[in-house]
Amino acid sequence: MEYSNYQSFLSFGDELISQTRELVLSLWKQDRIQADLKADATPVSEIDLRCEEFVRTRILEHFPHHGVIGEEFGSENEDAEFVWTIDPIDGTQNLINRIPTFATILGVMYRRRPVFGWIDHPVLGESLRGGVGVGTFHNGRRVFLDDNLETLTPKDIIGANCPATFEQGGHLEVLWKILKFHPHVRMYYDAYAHTLSVLGSLAVMVEYNVKVWDISATQALIEGAGGVYRQLGRDLDAKPHTLYHAAFGKKRAVELISEAILGGC
Repeated sequence: MEYSNYQSFLSFGDELISQTRELVLSLWKQDRIQADLKADATPVSEIDLRCEEFVRTRILEHFPHHGVIGEEFGSENEDAEFVWTIDPIDGTQNLINRIPTFATILGVMYRRRPVFGWIDHPVLGESLRGGVGVGTFHNGRRVFLDDNLETLTPKDIIGANCPATFEQGGHLEVLWKILKFHPHVRMYYDAYAHTLSVLGSLAVMVEYNVKVWDISATQALIEGAGGVYRQLGRDLDAKPHTLYHAAFGKKRAVELISEAILGGC
C-alpha cells in the first residue's frame, strides 16, 4: 500500500467513526432501546441496525469499488482488494442493559490481511485508531506495547471470554487450560477487553469463536502498537462465517498462553 492510501483511509475512518459516535449517543439517550433476538438467539438493537446502515452507506459512497462485510447486513464484494469490516455494536447485550463498555468496530483489510482499525466506546469517550505502518493511537496518544516479560507474574492479567462462548464448537477445555495456567484471569463479553489488550492493561486476551468483524480491527491495532496477534485455529465449517480463535497482546504473554493452550504445537 502507498503512503497516500494510509492517510486517505485514516482520515475517512476518523470522520466516519466520529459521526457514528454521534449517532450512537443520540440513540443511547432514549428512555428505551428497542431490541429483538436474531435467529441465533443473540440480541440485535435498533442502534446496531441504524449504525451499520449508516457506516455501510458512507463507505460505499466514498469507496464504491471496495468490499464490505458487516454483522447485520452481510457481505458485498468481499473478494475486493480492499474490504471494510463493520461491527456496529460489539456488546449489544451490554448496550441494552445500559453497560457502557460496548463499542463500534471498524476495520480495513488489504488482500485479506487486516491493516487498519478503529474501536470506539462512545459512552466511555475512549477510542483507538491506527494500524500497520502508521502506529496505534488511544485518544490521540501513541500506544506502544513494550514487552519486558520473561514470564507472567501476579501483576499480569489474562483476559478471556465467558464459558458459553468457549463451549461453542467444543472448546470449553481451552478456558480450563487458561484458568489453570494463570491465577489472574478476567472474563469479558465485548470489545472493551480488546481495548485493554491494545493498551497493555491485559497482558494477553484469548478469544474463541469470533467472526472477522469482531477481530480484524484488533489485529491491526495490536500489530500497530508493536504487539502480537496469533491465530490459534479456525472453524471453516461454521456457517455462514468462519469462526476464528486467537491470542493477542504482549509478545511473550501471547507465546506463553499459546503454548499452554496448544501444548507446544
